[in-house]
Amino acid sequence: MTSVLDKKKGLDFQNALLHLSKEDRILNKVIKEIKPKEPDKRKPNFEALVRIISGQQLSSAAASTIFSRLKHLFENKEITPFQIKETESHAILKCGLSKAKTRYIQNLAEFFLEKPEFLNELKAKDSDELIESLKKIKGIGIWSASIFALFYLNHPDVFAWGDVTIKKAIRLLYEEENIDDQKIKKITYKWKPYRSTACLVLWRWIDEGAVKFS
Repeated sequence: MTSVLDKKKGLDFQNALLHLSKEDRILNKVIKEIKPKEPDKRKPNFEALVRIISGQQLSSAAASTIFSRLKHLFENKEITPFQIKETESHAILKCGLSKAKTRYIQNLAEFFLEKPEFLNELKAKDSDELIESLKKIKGIGIWSASIFALFYLNHPDVFAWGDVTIKKAIRLLYEEENIDDQKIKKITYKWKPYRSTACLVLWRWIDEGAVKFS
């Protein structure tokens, strides 16, 4: 199978901005105003998924603190499936993780130890397939899977379903007070095959104060 990743060699940021500007007049105004920059590359590995799970439904500051404590449990400050398996639950809980998230991370470690080639297999899938594969792991929902595909697998066409900031941005920019999934699908269809970049633009717009344009 030849995936979107193979065809586009990851996120082609500048071409994505050009496409979005051409296809969506609202995003065109946003892009001109905030001048978004391409995100730094992140390594797709087990530790990345642990970071995403540990930070679910938390502020950035709280998530960063908890993840830092978790890394400091280990002498080399690297989180691997084997290290998680060998660590007692109470030590992980003391880092600030809930019982549920602790179980999810332990289950993830077991999964990776049983399927060490899982991440390599993901790279051969399109966005929908890889997200569905990730969602089969307990503790990883559509938001977590989307974030991993977008930021760590560098997939060009991922929409961050379930992200409250993205939903807020769409509601404000497109003046949709009662926004639902069908309305979001209609608005975001024109962003294909660069929905990842569109999400990056919307996050940046909110971060910079969500200034509306005339």
